[in-house]
Amino acid sequence: MEHTDASSTALGLSVPVFDGAYHKWLLTGEELAHIAELLNVDSSALNINEGNIMNRERAACNSCGKFSGLDDLVHNALARGIHTPNFIIDVLQNGPQNQSPGHEIQCSKCGEMFYGSFRWAGRWM
Repeated sequence: MEHTDASSTALGLSVPVFDGAYHKWLLTGEELAHIAELLNVDSSALNINEGNIMNRERAACNSCGKFSGLDDLVHNALARGIHTPNFIIDVLQNGPQNQSPGHEIQCSKCGEMFYGSFRWAGRWM
């Protein structure tokens, strides 16, 4: 098990923004590669490399220790049939067209549910 008690902020995976009301989840190379694999595209075609603004800090999976990430949101949307790959690619490249509701997300590495609700604030930084 890779579980850690360190926060994603302390590990440099997210930074508080807007006076701490939101967190910018910094996109890692591993996440980008996983997203590209999930969407069956080359990572350079996604043209994303910054990070997405979320309502909370990343959470560590209680089972495997992976921190929640954009790849988990993509994995969940595809696995549950909520969005098509083309829709997700458009959102990744152009941002969401509407406010995103909160979601419970499942770890894309081991399948464990992350604790709490996650909401994409709808902007890139």
